Amino acid sequence: MLSADGRLGYVGSVADETIRKVLVAAAREFNTGRYFEAHEVIEAGLEEVPDELWDLFLALIQISVGYHKLTQGLHSGAVLMLGLGLSKLEPFAANTAGVDVGTLRQRAQTDRAALQTHTFDAAAFKLHPPRLQPLRLKPSTPSQ
Repeated sequence: MLSADGRLGYVGSVADETIRKVLVAAAREFNTGRYFEAHEVIEAGLEEVPDELWDLFLALIQISVGYHKLTQGLHSGAVLMLGLGLSKLEPFAANTAGVDVGTLRQRAQTDRAALQTHTFDAAAFKLHPPRLQPLRLKPSTPSQ
């Protein structure tokens, strides 16, 4: 399904509950700065990912690894992994599979550009780290 901006969206059943659990668990790790652990959580859940979301999940893994490399001072590795993840995120709408892809995409682009231009501010990054935001699901209404 295409969103208003022409990107891929995803409307699935919330038998996607397993996927949501993976995303929430990954967000807990990512949002506390444990980017490598976030990548491992997502990787462990790949078996449950439908084909249409495979690239989204690979992108989340690559972005998590990119941020892990950044925190290790491996800036060229961070640029590479963030770039790979951003390439895979490109076709997805801002809200895909219950994830705020738009905000993550914008932040990863900003951080990658700062790394490439040697203007990255580690202190500001520490104060305001990137976030992986699962979106609140609307309660489903029974069909009649």
